[in-house]
Formats: sequence, structure tokens, C-alpha cells
Amino acid sequence: MATLRDVARLAGVSTMTVSRVVNNPGDVKSDTRARVESAIAQLGFVPNAVGRLLAQKRNRAPVSLSRSISGEWSHDERDRSNVDDELVLQATSGRRNLVVQGSSSLSGDTARTMLRIVRAAQPISRVDLARRLEVNRSTVTEIVKPLIASGVLCEAASEQRTAGRLGRPPIGLSLRGDRSLFIGVNIGVRRTHVGAATNGGQLLNEESFDTPADSNATLTRVHSIVERLRDSMPERSLVCIGVSVPGPTDAGRKQLLFAPHLGWRDVPVAEALAIEDKQRTTKSNTRVPVIVENDATAAAIYEARTHLRDSTNRGRNDFVLVRAGTGIGVGLVLGGEVYRGTGTDSGLLGEFGHMTIVAGGKTCACGNRGCWEVYASAASAASLYENERTSRSGETPPRFIEIVARAEAGELQAQATLKRIGEYLGIGISNVIVGLGVSRVVVSGRVVHGWKFLQRSLREAVAGTMAGRLSNWSVEQGEPTGAGLGGALEVAIEHYLKGLVGSTRAAA
Repeated sequence: MATLRDVARLAGVSTMTVSRVVNNPGDVKSDTRARVESAIAQLGFVPNAVGRLLAQKRNRAPVSLSRSISGEWSHDERDRSNVDDELVLQATSGRRNLVVQGSSSLSGDTARTMLRIVRAAQPISRVDLARRLEVNRSTVTEIVKPLIASGVLCEAASEQRTAGRLGRPPIGLSLRGDRSLFIGVNIGVRRTHVGAATNGGQLLNEESFDTPADSNATLTRVHSIVERLRDSMPERSLVCIGVSVPGPTDAGRKQLLFAPHLGWRDVPVAEALAIEDKQRTTKSNTRVPVIVENDATAAAIYEARTHLRDSTNRGRNDFVLVRAGTGIGVGLVLGGEVYRGTGTDSGLLGEFGHMTIVAGGKTCACGNRGCWEVYASAASAASLYENERTSRSGETPPRFIEIVARAEAGELQAQATLKRIGEYLGIGISNVIVGLGVSRVVVSGRVVHGWKFLQRSLREAVAGTMAGRLSNWSVEQGEPTGAGLGGALEVAIEHYLKGLVGSTRAAA
């Protein structure tokens, strides 16, 4: 059965907007209402009767639902009902007591999205927030009020004043956290980067080293760098450590299950990087949270934040990120939030790089044959390039960036190699579109350096498939670099933002 959230995702709006269309369509813009009504019709969505009853009683006691801030359910809650996902709470400009905490999936989702927008576009006015969220300004005020009272957000006049403008300068919301510190760790196949940043993403310090073949040696060195970075900024409190790894993780995001290009299996990353929180005053210090994420998923979180900076991306918050470097990983973003799958297999979502696109093809590091990443990643370019020319004995195969440089210089073999990579990328992307049902794709990673030469063959390959003929698809160029360490930092900060909503209560 379709839920309120399903409708919101299909229409590209917030769950609050869907509620308003169902309960009071006159308060919603005509184009937005048309999108929501179309999504309702496509999905056959029927508003939950309990939700309607609660909407009618909105001016009475505050509604308390039962869902954790992480979005996870206990087994007895999941078996009991899915009411929380289907509640339709009527938007109102009247005053009501709102508890901004994990117990309400609707207010919790809206608050988390709001915090992400504030962080990406700070300082931002309440009017702009309401427009971006497509909710009433009063709704934004209700959510913002407890966050300001608890010190999570601050509000001040912008320092920039338009010349000749009369009256008070615009008031903008920003995240407060001048003393907070976040550390990101990007464990790459070739190099590992460790960096410290503020909650706004400003990089304060960074170190890197060649990734050792042994996982224990790698994590031991990372641990010492993390402690050194933390100790070098004693005025700041280390809030969370985000780790980006080149392979799938467990559902709890604590372990790296398998890194095919490194040969690592079942690596307890979070345990190895455990560090005590020195800011705690309790007798038993609490460890700083360590969140381990697949590198493609981390890159998707990074890309999602860049989309939030641009207000023109409203209604276009569902996309697939294809990250192609040494391997290929896929991240799925729905409603501006990364989707990781469900249950014990939630860490496996996005391993499309190891789907077979050539039966009986070349051997992959994962043990399979004909995997997508063997033909379409930046690392695959060397072998494809050698097939386009007669190799000379003793000659070292060129790296991807060198092949791009040769293509820029007019070498036909290099240009043919990049065209082939584009074809293989297009084949895999069309499979991803059909498999996930999301037709907007962003390509990032080192392969983007050759975008000029591969994009045409990529688009032609997609256009020739069922996905290309039946869907309103698009493929966009993402960032070639920056999402590695940047993605790891986003993992840490995203975890922090979720916790903020869960620990904040509104004043009476």
C-alpha cells in the first residue's frame, strides 16, 4: 500500500506538502498541487483514517508517534502498524504545541531536511526556508523555536546590506557550533585522507598517506592521526567521526564487509578507531561515534548537500549518483536523503559496479567475470587503451589522467578509449535506471576528467535502451574530486544533524 512518503518522493515535495494538498489544497500552489495529485493518482494513495482523525483533533493535546530519530523501527513496532508513515496532519497557521523529536516521523523528517538546508545555505531566512520546504512560515517557526532555544540554531541580521535599502536588514538562520569538530576518514584504494572540519564543512586540517596493504596498519595510522588532529584543537569538541570505505558495510555501519581492490574482509573499522570523548565529565567517558559508510553512499550524501545549496533544485531531490574511479559505486538519494536499503542487507545497496554487463568477460577483483567496473571505471582505461594500440615492450600502461591528456592532444587511440568507456557507462546506467526506477543520474569521480570525450557515447548508449525510450532520463556531470574526504565528513555531520532533532524539545 502506498504511503504518504511514497507520494512525497514521487512528487518531489515534502510530506507536509502532501498533507496540505489532501487536507487543504487551496493553500498550495497550483503547479505543486497538480504534481501531488498526479502522484496520488499513480500510486492509488488512500489517506489513513487514523491520520485524518488526528488532523481533526490538531488543536488538542500534541500527537506523539513512535518512530526513532534514525528512522529505524523495533520489530514489535513494525509488526504492529505502519500508521506513522501514513499520517496526514493538516497544516494550520494557528498556534499549536509541536514536539520536535524522533517520535514524530513527519516533524522529524521536516526538521532534518530544514537543518540540512540551513547548513547548506546559511544564513537563510525563515521565508526562504518555508519556500524551499513548501510549507507555511508558521510551520517553520514552530520547528525553529525549540532549536533556537536549545542553542542548535542562531538567528541574526545579515552583515550584508543592500545599498539604499531602508528598514531592518534581513534576519538569517545559521547552525551554531563554533566549538564543534568533525573528522572524516576516506580510505581509498591508493591513498587515505583524514581531515577535520566544522559543522559547516570548513576544512581545518588534513593529512594523507599511501594506503598500506594491511588493514590493521591502515587503521592504526588513521587512529593516531585522528588523535593528533583532535589534540591540536583543544578548544573544540570532537562530535563524530565519519569513515568512507571502498566496499559494502554492515547494516549497523560499523564494519567494512569486503573491499575487493584491497582484499580486506570483515574489518571492524569503528572498533579500531574508537576514541574517548575527553569533553565528557562523567566517570566513564563515552566514545565518540564512528560511522562507517560505503564511499559511493558517502559521495551521494556530499552531492545531495550541493543540491540543497541551489534553490532551483526543488522537486528534483531524487537522483542516482554513479561514482566511477578505481571501481564503480552507486548511491541512491530519495527526497534529498540517501537511501541505504532495509534490514540486515542495508549496507549492500549500490554495489552495481559488480553487476555483469559482459557474460564471461574479464575477471574482476571481486571474483566475478564481466563486472561493470572492469569496463567503465577510470581504472579500466589502461587495459582498454592497450587494446586500441600496439603496446611496446617494457612500457608502463598510462593512468586515466594521462589518457585524457593524450585525447586532449588529439591522439585517436586515447579518444577511442574514452568513447568505449562512455558506451560501457551508458549500458550500466540504463540498467540502474530500470532497476531503481530513478531516471536522474549524476556521474562523479575521476572518470569525469574525460567527460568531454565520453559523454556523447554514454548518452547514445542510454538512448538505445528501454530506459532511454520509456523514461524522462537525464545524465549530469558531477564533481571529479572532493567527494572522498568531503563525503566522509558529510557522513559525520549528517549523523550529528539527526541526533540534534532527536534530542530537542519545544518549549511549552
